[in-house]
Amino acid sequence: MTEIVGAHLVGSAPVANPNQLFRLVHDHLSDHLRRVPDGEIGERDAWIRWQHAKLAQCPQVVAQTPDSSYLGRELQQFVISDDAQSVDLVDLGYADAALVSWELFKRAREEGTLAPHQRFMVGLPSPLSVTTMYVAPASRPVVLKAWTVAMEKEVSRIIDNIPNGSLAIQWEVVVEFGILEGIWSYLDSGESGIATRSEIAQHVLHLGGLIPNSVELGYHFCYGDAGHQHFTEPSDASHLAWAAGTVFESLDRPVEWIHLPVPRTRDDIEYFQPLADLNVPDTTELYLGLVHETDGEEGTRRRIDAASQVLTRFGVATECGLGRRPLESLGPLLDQHAAVSSPLT
Repeated sequence: MTEIVGAHLVGSAPVANPNQLFRLVHDHLSDHLRRVPDGEIGERDAWIRWQHAKLAQCPQVVAQTPDSSYLGRELQQFVISDDAQSVDLVDLGYADAALVSWELFKRAREEGTLAPHQRFMVGLPSPLSVTTMYVAPASRPVVLKAWTVAMEKEVSRIIDNIPNGSLAIQWEVVVEFGILEGIWSYLDSGESGIATRSEIAQHVLHLGGLIPNSVELGYHFCYGDAGHQHFTEPSDASHLAWAAGTVFESLDRPVEWIHLPVPRTRDDIEYFQPLADLNVPDTTELYLGLVHETDGEEGTRRRIDAASQVLTRFGVATECGLGRRPLESLGPLLDQHAAVSSPLT
């Protein structure tokens, strides 16, 4: 019989401050969570959109057409200026935000709002997602290299300033699945670059290798949630199964959790079937993003029933962050997580 154990919060929430999310967790889902994010408040509320402004501060890049669009906003893509010899990026801001929220997290744990075993989870986007979305193809290799170095510095600051035994880092891998699905290309046709599974695997594994064993590591694999819609509806979980299997087989450190999205229309075995051969380590928690507000607990249980015919143990989550929904919906949605899963032991 399949065990449905625990829940996972992907990251964002429509809260005014982290303490508001910590209280919601305490009141609705505390016994089901090993990790708690800060809600990705303020300028981080729409995933990577705020990084467009960070790129605009780089003196070696200039905006050009064609425009890209994210969450209904037109955003110009950047190119490297002709005379640029290097790309100098400003601090990306992720470490600054994490260190401020950590102080609030620590206080909430001391006051009993959060449990002693719960870790502070920091979500970070893959450099490939940012550069593919906001940089023109010809300039992407140079900017990707610079942005990766900048993110490595952010990770180091976070790890050096937050007690590792209380820290969990989640890599958010999104645009990679658009490339695998053929929705986006990394470079114009005819140029070499990240375009194949092997190259995406190297990128994803590099990110995991940045996190020391003393810090928990997880991956959020995603098909997007702009307007509560995927950028494409996957035919099944094949690409997700491949990505998870790649991490399990090739990363030289444990992976504490993997999160996989489940479209709300997919309560059929065929969607989950590619996960049947996935060898999930005993030390890894698998969370399926099959909790949806639109069809309530009944729909969630249908998706659980279908997944249970393929998997023997998993936890539950929404398919993406909670940020793009009304605040008043959070309590009932968190209650739904608790209703369909068992508490963690």
